Amino acid sequence: MTKTFRGQYQILEQVVLFGIGLIILTSVFSIFSLLGDRISLVSTHDNFQEIGLSVVSNLVEAYGQGKYFYNASLKLSVPRVVGSSVYQLSINNNGVHVNATDTDAYRASSGVYNINRTAGIMRGAELSTQSPLKIVFYNSTKEAVLQR
Repeated sequence: MTKTFRGQYQILEQVVLFGIGLIILTSVFSIFSLLGDRISLVSTHDNFQEIGLSVVSNLVEAYGQGKYFYNASLKLSVPRVVGSSVYQLSINNNGVHVNATDTDAYRASSGVYNINRTAGIMRGAELSTQSPLKIVFYNSTKEAVLQR
């Protein structure tokens, strides 16, 4: 009697192995898909942080030059798109802010090393698609402005 079921067991074994293979394939695909989304989120946030720090560096430079000259103007070249997001770059007395225009998931802020206490007013907001931007420091009014 065992000889009659022998072929059926082999077919059932192959079907079970195929099912296990499909489960493994689906789980690996799902894990790497979720991991790719997380890596994209982290790398975009890091890029926004780097852009903010670059703007702070140029702001410090403009402030330093503006103390000795009447006005100081620095051209700031920023990427037009990070990942797939266009972003808004803004400065105010609280710091430099980089925010994605299409989602709230991407945003970063950087301090300005207490320049806001001595420089006076800092203002301006521009989209990244308007690159190149410039930072102008007016010595007479002690004002730093981000503009096109």
